[in-house]
Amino acid sequence: MVADSEVVPSADAAVIERLHRVFEAQRRSFEADTDADLKTRTDRISRVIAMVVKHADRFAAATHADYGSRDPLLAKAIDMVSLVDGLKHDRKTVARFKRGERRASAFPLGLLGGRSRIHYEPLGVIGNISPWNFPISLSFSMLGAAFGAGNRVMIKPSDQTMQTSQAIEAAIREYFDETELAAFAGGLDLAVAFPKLPFDHLMFTGSPALARIICAEAAKNLTPVTLELGGKSPVIISRTADIREAARRIMWGKVLNGGQVCLAPDYALVPAGCESEFVDAASNVVKKMFPTMLDNDQYVSFVNDRHFERVKGYLDDARAKGAQIVEVNPANEEFPDASRKMPVTFVLGVTDDMVIVREEIFGPVLLIRTYTDFADAIDTINSGHKPLALYYFGKDNKEWRTVLEETSSGGAVRNDVIVHVMQHDLPFGGVGNSGTGRYHGIEGFHRFSNVRSIYEQSNFAAKALRLALNFPMQNLHRKIVKTKLQK
Repeated sequence: MVADSEVVPSADAAVIERLHRVFEAQRRSFEADTDADLKTRTDRISRVIAMVVKHADRFAAATHADYGSRDPLLAKAIDMVSLVDGLKHDRKTVARFKRGERRASAFPLGLLGGRSRIHYEPLGVIGNISPWNFPISLSFSMLGAAFGAGNRVMIKPSDQTMQTSQAIEAAIREYFDETELAAFAGGLDLAVAFPKLPFDHLMFTGSPALARIICAEAAKNLTPVTLELGGKSPVIISRTADIREAARRIMWGKVLNGGQVCLAPDYALVPAGCESEFVDAASNVVKKMFPTMLDNDQYVSFVNDRHFERVKGYLDDARAKGAQIVEVNPANEEFPDASRKMPVTFVLGVTDDMVIVREEIFGPVLLIRTYTDFADAIDTINSGHKPLALYYFGKDNKEWRTVLEETSSGGAVRNDVIVHVMQHDLPFGGVGNSGTGRYHGIEGFHRFSNVRSIYEQSNFAAKALRLALNFPMQNLHRKIVKTKLQK
């Protein structure tokens, strides 16, 4: 996920005062009811669903205004449909999760009445710093697990999409008491103050650079964090792949939301000699999807001038260092900088000294890199940070096993891109530089819970334990130790 250092004017003192007041109110409310019952938990998730459904048009209009060009129907399709489906899935699984789990007790204690189990108890007050690229989904998707686990939540949505953030704050006020859920729309002062609160858990979606700052503040309170950070997600195109079909699926993921997706393919590894075939196939796909781009709201603009200039600078640097730049501009339109749009662009002949090779692109630009041996593709991936996602297109099962066994990534998909995030029972998150921690599915409930180990002793088991280990130790104990310490 690309960083956001540019901000709107600072939040005023009243917002900061409310931030601290609400945190204390949530903390007191949680302490008064530290284990919300099943009805309360499911009701809170249901209210989130109802809120999103009711305000879908308002949220979509706000993101359109923030971006300048983001079709409201597209906004609902990519930012709310999967969100609502995921929340419904979480609501269905709350009861099973809340029951806890039985675990095996060590022999022979289990046979003598000893019982082991896991009880999942809520952590308390959870903070969520959400990003601008999917401001609705990434503000609310964690609520299914957080509420399902019995917590309170405070959200700091992005200052890059301020109208959307204000719409989020207003909608939450309508559906929730601030002791349950609250959002805070503001600028720099708020961004600085939020991670300093002693949350019981803090979630952040953004860049590694900002994550280091967030983690440094959280560490002062020993606050555990979940980080979703994106990165340069590769896609390997095997010699066994159907290149045209692969191009169709890859380019869908590359142009989605104008390429501003943490899971978007960042670079393609293509067999040497197949570059032109892939670029031609991918270009034809783009032309069919977007006959025009400039006045087409489904071809999403960069969220602000800084991100547009950032990617434009990457391309200028690559061009100056010898890269081949191929633009797909079906209607031969002129793209003024003020539009914050650029054609879908392929960059070939890249070298390691180019900035675009090192930095996450987060725009409608795809690097084309080549490999001769499949091992070269694996080496290229492993030479960089572990990505949030890794994609493989091909029919070779041995190659697919090699990808899974010899690389590491937050998630991996065969013969498609991005769609694993839509599988609500699969945990989602990164590894290394692409993030830490998982949410979605049962792992989300675990993430926002204290996994409490409980053992209940019986008289028979207690006597057996003391027979095996008691003081003063005797010859019997030596025999027990000798028997146990064998292969």
